[in-house]
Amino acid sequence: MLYSFLSVTFTGSIQAEPVKIGVLAFRSQQGMQQQWQPLTRMLKTAIPEHDFVIEALSHNELEMAVFSRQIDFILTSPAHYIQIAHHIGLSSPLATLINSYDDKGLAAFGGVIFSLKTRNDIQRLADIRGKNVAAVGQESLGGYHLQIHELQKAGLKAGKNYKIQTTGTPHDKVVEAVLSGKADAGFVRTGVLESLAQQGKLDINTISIINNQDLPDFPLFISTRLFPEWPFASLPQIDEKLARRVTAALFMLSDHSDVSRSIGIQGFTVPADYLATNELLRELRAPPYENLPGFTLNDVWRRYNTQILAILFTAACIIALGIALIIANRRLRVERKNVLQQTIKLQESEALWKFALEGAGDGVWDWHIPTGQVFFSKQWKAMIGYAEDEFENTFDSWKDHLHPDDSDRVLATVHNYFEKNLPLYTTEFRIRSKNGEWHWILSRGMVVSYSESNEPLRMIGTHTDINERKQAEFDLRKSNADLEQFAYSVSHDLRQPLRMVTGHLQLVEKHLDAVLNNDDRENMNFALQGAKRMDAMIVSLLEYSRVGRKSAPKSKHPSQTALDNALFFLVPARQEAHAEITISGEWPEIIASQDEMTRLFLNLTSNAIKYRNKEQPPIIHIHGHMENTIWRVTISDNGIGIIPSQIPRLFQFFSRLQSRAKFEGTGMGLALCRKIVEHHEGRIWAESEGEGKGSRFIFEIPVKTSETA
Repeated sequence: MLYSFLSVTFTGSIQAEPVKIGVLAFRSQQGMQQQWQPLTRMLKTAIPEHDFVIEALSHNELEMAVFSRQIDFILTSPAHYIQIAHHIGLSSPLATLINSYDDKGLAAFGGVIFSLKTRNDIQRLADIRGKNVAAVGQESLGGYHLQIHELQKAGLKAGKNYKIQTTGTPHDKVVEAVLSGKADAGFVRTGVLESLAQQGKLDINTISIINNQDLPDFPLFISTRLFPEWPFASLPQIDEKLARRVTAALFMLSDHSDVSRSIGIQGFTVPADYLATNELLRELRAPPYENLPGFTLNDVWRRYNTQILAILFTAACIIALGIALIIANRRLRVERKNVLQQTIKLQESEALWKFALEGAGDGVWDWHIPTGQVFFSKQWKAMIGYAEDEFENTFDSWKDHLHPDDSDRVLATVHNYFEKNLPLYTTEFRIRSKNGEWHWILSRGMVVSYSESNEPLRMIGTHTDINERKQAEFDLRKSNADLEQFAYSVSHDLRQPLRMVTGHLQLVEKHLDAVLNNDDRENMNFALQGAKRMDAMIVSLLEYSRVGRKSAPKSKHPSQTALDNALFFLVPARQEAHAEITISGEWPEIIASQDEMTRLFLNLTSNAIKYRNKEQPPIIHIHGHMENTIWRVTISDNGIGIIPSQIPRLFQFFSRLQSRAKFEGTGMGLALCRKIVEHHEGRIWAESEGEGKGSRFIFEIPVKTSETA
């Protein structure tokens, strides 16, 4: 029976995760979730080997889901798509949504400016001056940017000529604000007023449309020009073949009239051109272009002045480099004299050096580069099973014994040191021993002489036997990989039954609401909160197991890009806490996983905001510093601090130093930070002078010169 249970568990753990489609919930999240459910069944029929899940999410939730690779496809507004693609990266749109109104397909939408018909003082755009206007928020294209653009063309600027009152989603709240008199006018997306009227929530005859366009073949109220409907796109990790199949199924949606009618759309069409949307956001300096410098006709002279200054600066750099070259040549002549003197001293001590290394048990080699002859010591040959007279003393013989997977890398390393005239190198590789087995070697080499034309003449070095160490490392990596796969499988499989428990508890609570006393409600709430905390802990374990496995591969990129991405996601938390964040120091290019580095900065900075003193806003300073090839980052705050004796517990699994009543969390954030840093061959630690005295979190990672370093 135990064997059967383990077999079932293992089989379930390796099943593919469902394909998740994130949909922006500009109306009720629950309503949007139900609206798009028929699409999952249609996709399952078209692609039976995959399960599909719809997740209706808010703007911030959808951004975080894209960032953490929690979803595979995204359906959102054009402005939101452009913002996410700019900061995180998405595919080009695979398809464009076709909405439906009175059985008419609409592949474009716009914005509506409206007020009550009884407001005789608001008849045209100019009448908005001095008024209070309701809008869902500055992230909405159809509910904010399009109307702002129309008013801006009429000479009215938001905040200066009229006031924006933010209601948050759904758009229904904007209509409620105008109907109740809390706002003089409102901005909504096309179709919202008609939808509310069909639901009996609005008498359309009481509404006046400002700047009505009356466009041919467009049956909805509209105050702006038309823009393409929502794009459907895939995340970078999605297999291209699956993306094509999903896209093909979407294009066939119009053939499934029952599915499209139940969703309330006509289907999808080939991707539209979103260049106009992109240019509108750029013109409005809306996200992601909020930091672009303004440009008007008055700035033309400044633009050309900058080009002139750039040319002058380039010329100054050339002059400075020329002077530096003259100085460097003078120094080079002096250094050549010093090198000749050092060469003589080196040759005198070479015999003693070889003798010392032979005694230490390392194998010594001495390579005369022009002839290709190499002296291999007795210990060197014995290391790979050869007698003193059995191994040919040539460079080609050594090269022929290199492992095919290591040969190009090792030879490129040697050539790189020759070309750059560097004194030392260290590398690891496998070499074939006499019995045919591959033996791991640590090689250290030193160029001891160059010709007058700067060609390398001679190199000497050592080979150290590291075979046992590499085998131990291999066993350890395999063990860690098995443990991580086990943790991932267990965590993944626990979520589904836990969701069932939570869902059924909620149904029981709703069904028994009328008969539950206060104690029963409190106990039911404890059970629900416990299930939610367990789900959060399981999600944390899944994120922990994904480090190095499902995150983006390591690549070369500016280190501050990851920090900028993290701070972008923390904008709401920073604004709520009134946090002041400053950045200084050195931010080099690094070889790292950008996803993981963003998560590292996100966790450390959000902790600095979260664990703050209630009496004062957070003050956070992030400083980068290079020391040789090590990059150190320090994140300092003025928060609640840490008892020094408790610091060793910080980076352990599910370790919490503060009660959950004061600060929510799973206790896995810093453990995840530690794993990310260790995945990048670094280390992380914390410092604090005690409670109420703030904290410093410091991590160090090596800065490599190439992705194979």
